[in-house]
Amino acid sequence: MKQVFSKITGSFSILLICVIFSTTIKAQTKIDQKKVYIKIEVKGLGCPYCAFGMEKELKKVAGVKHVKIVLKEGLIYISTPSNQTPSKENLEKIIINGGFTVGEIEFSDTPFKFKKILQKIKNKPVNISRFQQ
Repeated sequence: MKQVFSKITGSFSILLICVIFSTTIKAQTKIDQKKVYIKIEVKGLGCPYCAFGMEKELKKVAGVKHVKIVLKEGLIYISTPSNQTPSKENLEKIIINGGFTVGEIEFSDTPFKFKKILQKIKNKPVNISRFQQ
């Protein structure tokens, strides 16, 4: 009986240590991953096909994983880890090679807000008759 109890206690202790250690590692990596948010004004970007091509090119840049394109506003929002921030010149080159004109490029430590877009969505009437039977 003592041997079974000591085996169970030993296994539980090892499991507990593993869980605590893995949680500590995850917490440290999340803290270390500060992001840089970039807003790019692109003139001439009007169709979804072109936007998709531009998104693919921007995702080739080291560190860029999130790309949000707002066609109506002519804006591209991207985020990268702070240690992999692309240069303004590199971003301009990608936009120009895509056949577009670069407007303002803005870097920020905080995410950009989409006030105009959200306001348009909130103020747009919803036709609920198609949902009723």
